[in-house]
Amino acid sequence: MFGLPTHLQTTADTELKQIMQRVVMLQNGTVSSQMAKSGVRGLMNYGVSITDLRRIASETGVNHELARRLCQLNIREARILASMLFDAAQLTANDFQLIANSITNIDMAENFAQNIIGKITDCDFYSRLASGDKWQILAAIHGVGWATLRNGAENICEWFIAHIEVFAELAHAETMQPLLTTMQSVAKTSEANRAAIAEAAEKLATSESAFGQTLGKHYLWLASDSLD
Repeated sequence: MFGLPTHLQTTADTELKQIMQRVVMLQNGTVSSQMAKSGVRGLMNYGVSITDLRRIASETGVNHELARRLCQLNIREARILASMLFDAAQLTANDFQLIANSITNIDMAENFAQNIIGKITDCDFYSRLASGDKWQILAAIHGVGWATLRNGAENICEWFIAHIEVFAELAHAETMQPLLTTMQSVAKTSEANRAAIAEAAEKLATSESAFGQTLGKHYLWLASDSLD
């Protein structure tokens, strides 16, 4: 069983200390070990479930300042809680850097995408995130998917369509399935977007890139299958 790190035990930040004490009480060593074996490493990990973290976040309420402080901790649960407590309307350039720096594995990419990135409607934010490493790129792709599910986000859809070939050129294996899923989500937002996605897929299917060919052909196959 893990306790609070020493710097949190002695901190004068009572609000931060109290929320992390709640996390420690819910820790699950078995889950933590399983996550480490599956490749989710790089942060202290108490193995607390997303369901429990959502309950803590719901009871805490949106708290942008607390989210900033949580985001700076090298603890999985602290960063996921931060993603749940951020207010998209209050995000600043400094917050972008905090968020980008927090996305260091697939777990962080998926949670930040769902909890905060998918609520952002600023294309510059997505562009900056997509210029980072593979996990930040993955978060941007997932974020587009969540944005389209929430409100259509036409400007974000347009941004994604314009960047599909860029994502394909990067050829990160981890992004193949998320790209396909997000392409399908964006295609459903309007007839114009469906046509634009299909055009991009056809171009990729005949490109010199093996990744691009696979992505384009798979999307076109899925699209034709859904029409049958």
